[in-house]
Amino acid sequence: MKPVRPKTADAPRADRPMLPRPPLDVLHLAGEQADLERLDIKRHANELWGAIGSRAELWAGIPSGPFHDRTTFRKWLDERIRRPTQALLAIMDKRGDRPVAAGLFFLLNIRAEVGVAEMGLVYGPALSRQTIGTEAALLLMRYVLAQQGYRRLEWRCDTQNEASLQAARRLGFEPEGVLRHDNWAKGRNFDTAVHAILAADWPAIEKRIEHWLRPANFDAGGKQKKALSARG
Repeated sequence: MKPVRPKTADAPRADRPMLPRPPLDVLHLAGEQADLERLDIKRHANELWGAIGSRAELWAGIPSGPFHDRTTFRKWLDERIRRPTQALLAIMDKRGDRPVAAGLFFLLNIRAEVGVAEMGLVYGPALSRQTIGTEAALLLMRYVLAQQGYRRLEWRCDTQNEASLQAARRLGFEPEGVLRHDNWAKGRNFDTAVHAILAADWPAIEKRIEHWLRPANFDAGGKQKKALSARG
């Protein structure tokens, strides 16, 4: 009887991903209404203070913030950009005379060795409930899942942050469960709702977002004809 040779741990498989994935170190992503730029404290901090840092209401459902003054906000940004598993990108609003930093994206818990990352954001008023905010998210999601080939992109938020929960569902993130008492901040427990998009799901989600962003989906007054959350 011929002995059966056991499969080795590195035996080739059709579904084996190519790992590790490249680092998420992009400096610039260009869109029609918005660009994403790697955060530079000298270039972006002052505008971000006006757009998000000085607005306490934007930080209510986030463990970080609010910030007492511009200096505290700049120190917080500086500390965050030094973390090796994170990347921060300023969202540049190009609809005016010149690009202006109007919000902030975070790429968190980057694990290039297994192709997994998490995205977070803080949108200022110029981005909220606007097509520019959706376009900016598309730029980042496409970069992580398509251009850099990551296997999984996560979205985590406090279960009391209804705006973030709705945004995750709207952009196509699938809910996966709740980590109870996952964090303690601002004098209370934070229960973390976990959502994710897998690489295999991305092409259909990308197509749906692109279709929603087409001018034909909006009437003369700018009102959407079909909601992004509508499937099919």
